[in-house]
Amino acid sequence: MAISNLDVLIQQVKTLSPTERLRLIEYVAVTLQSDLVDEEDWHSKLQATYGILADEPVERLPQPPLEERDMLE
Repeated sequence: MAISNLDVLIQQVKTLSPTERLRLIEYVAVTLQSDLVDEEDWHSKLQATYGILADEPVERLPQPPLEERDMLE
């Protein structure tokens, strides 16, 4: 039985560190998610994009104090 490219890839993945395997999984998930979304279906594309960012909260950093300026007359 011939060894497939997938079998070779699996053997290579086994040599990666846990951190590298996690990065690989994240990469595959993101690319697969965008491959499965129909380009014409913008609603699904939006949902897929939201799903990628759902675990990262959007936060606004504190604003610096306003600069004092001369009043307009």
